[in-house]
Amino acid sequence: MQKKNKANLALGISAAGFVGTLAAGGSGFAAGLFHHGFLAATIGGLADWFAVTALFRKPLGISYRTDVLRRNRKRIMDAIVTFTSDDLLSTENIMRVIRNQDTAGLLVDYLEHRGGREGVVEVVDAVVLKIVNDLDSESLARELAPAVREGLQGLALENILIELVRMLGEERHAKRILHSALSISEQVLQSPAMQQVLLDNIKVLRKEYEGESAGRAFILSALGLDDKEILAIFNEKAKQGIKDLLSEQTEGYARLKAGFEGMVLSFSNDASLRSVLGEWKERWLEQMDIEGLIASWIENALKGEAPFWLPNLNAFVEQRIDGFVHSENWQHRFDRMLKDLIESELTKHHELIPGLIRERLDEFSDDALVTFVEDKVQDDLQMIRINGSIVGSLVGMALYVLVWAAERMWGL
Repeated sequence: MQKKNKANLALGISAAGFVGTLAAGGSGFAAGLFHHGFLAATIGGLADWFAVTALFRKPLGISYRTDVLRRNRKRIMDAIVTFTSDDLLSTENIMRVIRNQDTAGLLVDYLEHRGGREGVVEVVDAVVLKIVNDLDSESLARELAPAVREGLQGLALENILIELVRMLGEERHAKRILHSALSISEQVLQSPAMQQVLLDNIKVLRKEYEGESAGRAFILSALGLDDKEILAIFNEKAKQGIKDLLSEQTEGYARLKAGFEGMVLSFSNDASLRSVLGEWKERWLEQMDIEGLIASWIENALKGEAPFWLPNLNAFVEQRIDGFVHSENWQHRFDRMLKDLIESELTKHHELIPGLIRERLDEFSDDALVTFVEDKVQDDLQMIRINGSIVGSLVGMALYVLVWAAERMWGL
């Protein structure tokens, strides 16, 4: 049963008891005791009913000093706003609660045990991808192109190339180059295409050698030196020559190596080479579409759902999270900075709190406000009515006993 029904029942019982004992009120002590108890309970219950009802409406149509909540709405609202903003939600009170919290510990728990690490990585990826994919490639390339062109023009590319050429003349590089060239030469020599070229040239040379001389043709025929046999002899000699050179033990290899190193050194010291390379660089820069290359690189390499830099970004974020989780110093600094930031923002924008509270309260109409408040305190107010009836009955019976005892003692 609701408290309001209980309070009404208590008042009804009191009134019924008062009426029921009215005729027997003076017929004896017990009847008088109950009669005055019911009378006082009825008076107390009615008084408390009137007081409780007067808070929210006009009991019995009486308007004087009743309907308290509606009549004093502005004053009550102002008091609520002032109390809530200046006392309950003051910066000092809020910060007192916040400073007792380990914000860094909460963040570590979120990162390690509540899926926060994955969430942070996803958010960072989404934000950075959004920023990069929204870039205007052409505008960015237009801004970067002059700086890139200037950097390339200032780059002494000809000096770098000459230095590379000079490095090729060093012994360890020269040996590798010669070995590679000789190995390639051997493979080229044995290729069908080269063999056919050599055979064709042998045929031409043989005809020129024989000419109109039957003796030369007879000697070559007697020795069995046809075109293919001559080619086989040449292949054998060439193969052996290349093998000897690859062994690095022959005088021919030493002369070849010395000649190559000398050629490269002479080539690197040639002043005209530097000039040629410089002119080539200038022409290359003039013809190169640097802006288009940059724009194409941004579109094809930087943008997309899974660009090349995304794993590196994820690794960087993971490292920063690991560093935070395992560093008490970082956590202490984060905790202090966050709390200082919150306090600073609360101090700067605390005036917003009264406005927010008042705005929320102003959403209630008078009837809605009365219903809201009444629902929240109804049970307690109805208990006041019930207690009023109980206390009234006890006081009424106590007064009756005192009067009855006085009448007996003094014969009143």
